Amino acid sequence: MIHSVEIETERLLIREYTEADWEAVHDYARQEDILIYEAWGPNTETETKHFIERVIGDQTRQPRLSFDLAIILKKEGRLIGGCRFGFTNAERNEGSIGYIINPFYWKNNYATEAANALINFATALFKVKQMKATCDVLNVGSQRVLSKCGFVLTQKIENDIKMKGRFRDTYVYLKKTDF
Repeated sequence: MIHSVEIETERLLIREYTEADWEAVHDYARQEDILIYEAWGPNTETETKHFIERVIGDQTRQPRLSFDLAIILKKEGRLIGGCRFGFTNAERNEGSIGYIINPFYWKNNYATEAANALINFATALFKVKQMKATCDVLNVGSQRVLSKCGFVLTQKIENDIKMKGRFRDTYVYLKKTDF
């Protein structure tokens, strides 16, 4: 049983969300121009607060099937994004990851650092054998992050999601782990 998650890297602390995090999350969750590749957002304050309430509620679910975590830049003590791991099958040996970084902190490899830490967490603790990630085919930055993390592009799903006035094509990436 996992009560609280805290993952530390060289520059980041990845931890459970708290109620006080909503404003820092809302700083990027309200930005329409950076959410063009996401099916969600831009968020209202109420939507961001509901997100925080939901993920805090998920922290006590048993069995816990997903982990939405805040990404904190250690040297500033500032929340700069979020990441997620969730199981994708009943055997709990396959999972998926996702991440978002406030654009003020882009181009510093924080997404790659956080994603790798999340992958290591899932494989070490749960012996996850395969990880999956998806992204909009137009999201070149996310494609680079997944490639740096050892994911391999395996599929393109055309017209996958109708969002924000267009049909999104989605890339599917997989990563086999050592387990």
